Amino acid sequence: MPLPRVRDVEQVRELGQDRFDLHYHTRWSDGLATVRAAMTRAHDLGIRLAITDHNIVEGALQAWTLAGDEAPDLLIPGIEITTAERIHLLIYFRNARDLHRYFVKSVAPWRPRGGTATTPIQRGVFDLLEDLDRYDALTAAAHPFAFAKNGWLNVRERFAHIAPRIAELDAVEVLNGQELDGTNDKAATWARKRHVGLTAGSDGHTLGEMGNVTLALPPRADLFAALREGAGTLVDLRPPGNWRQVVRQGAKAPYYLKKPGRFLWRSTTGDAGDGPETAGFTIDSWPDAG
Repeated sequence: MPLPRVRDVEQVRELGQDRFDLHYHTRWSDGLATVRAAMTRAHDLGIRLAITDHNIVEGALQAWTLAGDEAPDLLIPGIEITTAERIHLLIYFRNARDLHRYFVKSVAPWRPRGGTATTPIQRGVFDLLEDLDRYDALTAAAHPFAFAKNGWLNVRERFAHIAPRIAELDAVEVLNGQELDGTNDKAATWARKRHVGLTAGSDGHTLGEMGNVTLALPPRADLFAALREGAGTLVDLRPPGNWRQVVRQGAKAPYYLKKPGRFLWRSTTGDAGDGPETAGFTIDSWPDAG
């Protein structure tokens, strides 16, 4: 059976459930919001947030540091990797230390020199998944049927050999805030038939998009267990039909108007706001790192 879906956040609040936006980008990759602004917005919305910047972890690490002792209750450390096959792989960790360790050892060495955060890394999905065996991590296919964003099940013919591997992931993203109903429904049907876990997220790149799609779970529920079991309630607060795309693009307008020069530069150069690879964080700065 598909997960129940509600379009009224008040229903979720009445049930006392926690909401999770499991797919969000900051200006560390191709998003437009700072980490601090994103955290403030998440707090105002009363949701738990996974910052999943493309091929980079500064945003997730900065958020974890800013949250301090409350980080485990507010954040899910994550990353969205664009693999050598150009598919998008979401990976979540229980703590920022493991996210950083995995990034330093398994992702950063394969980032192409001179590329931006959105440039595919030069490492395939098989190796990336194999390295996760030593971590308590959860894997998910982002927007698997998205054509423009190279969803896992729309890869080019020469990468057809990786298609069966999607069934080995912990979950599939069945409700993506930037996708229309057609591709989201295809993902949900695919996951349901194969008894694969389910995730949901706004895939937001602005503050206005955050939380428009979330997964709701009972208070204090274990997120990893729930995702693997396909549990929860999908919360979809987006406007209906094709108006979604108009609203999504319109949400970016205030950012362009506020700093038009920065976005003109991004548009003409392809710059995605990529930052330094470690931003002052070192793997030894985390307890028990090794």
